[in-house]
Amino acid sequence: MNSSGLAHIVSFIIQKGGCGKTTTAANTASYLALNGFKVLAVDMDPQGNLTQHFGYDTDQIDLTVRHLMMKEKSFDEVVLHRSENLDVLPNNIETAAYEFSMYKTMAREYALRDVLEPLRNQYDFILIDCPPNLGIFSLNALVASTEFVLVVAPEFFPMRAIKPFYETYQMVKKNFNRTLKFKGVLMTMCDFRTRHSQEVRDILQRNFPSKLYKSYIRVNVTLKEASSAGQSIFEYAPQSIGAFDYQNFVEEFIRDHQAVQNKNQYYENKFRQLSPTEQKEILEFARKNLTQYTSQRLQDGEDDAILQQALIIERNKILEKLFPYRHHQTAENP
Repeated sequence: MNSSGLAHIVSFIIQKGGCGKTTTAANTASYLALNGFKVLAVDMDPQGNLTQHFGYDTDQIDLTVRHLMMKEKSFDEVVLHRSENLDVLPNNIETAAYEFSMYKTMAREYALRDVLEPLRNQYDFILIDCPPNLGIFSLNALVASTEFVLVVAPEFFPMRAIKPFYETYQMVKKNFNRTLKFKGVLMTMCDFRTRHSQEVRDILQRNFPSKLYKSYIRVNVTLKEASSAGQSIFEYAPQSIGAFDYQNFVEEFIRDHQAVQNKNQYYENKFRQLSPTEQKEILEFARKNLTQYTSQRLQDGEDDAILQQALIIERNKILEKLFPYRHHQTAENP
């Protein structure tokens, strides 16, 4: 797609492990790729979890993002082509030793930026999975990024991590990357039947009223199973709650992307041009495509913005089959 010319470079970050950063980076990248965007997923964690999530054995990978940062290898030598629209810059444990030597190098904060900047015209999105600390690799990720998403689980320690991270963000913005934007806060591993999850959401809403995503990721064992299988949730269990949650998040994540706005407006116009009977039939088909859990909630009349957005997403999938957007684009740009 790459309609804007330069990729959005987005870091998924918080200096605490087990919050769902890797799961979010992997499934966001996969959903975008499945929807026609050109995506580069960058694994900046020496543990190599993102690399493994995409089905690669880190013990069998000889070349990683480290070799690019050290200027020892070319991008074409290191990149892994996961699918037609999804590429991966892998990582493994050998990179951990490189972290200490980086502190002795000049312009160490810009090593990843120098790797990614020449690639921005090749992709729509470059997504970075950061390590669970605020060391030199996370610093490199923030310096290289155009924006970042804070990934927070509703637990005590991740909440304690927000303040020192925000101070690091302000330092990076002041000294290294003045255009870095705070894109949003995503809650993961949620169970709003518990008081603690509700309290954490209230705290985040008060502190980040314009940044907290309405979408959230619920506790779901299928997400862990997909990771273990080396697949995205959309490959492993496309009808699962995890797929539903990540679909909603990514649609909200990209809603300010101009190409997405144009596409959604095209579908909305096509839908309005249909007769009331045709509109009703399409919405009925859309409801059937939703998971049984979600469809039942809609039938019960729940007025939830996330549920309504999910219905629109399914509606647009049907409209795409009837009125392919690529034909519209070809007509406008012959």
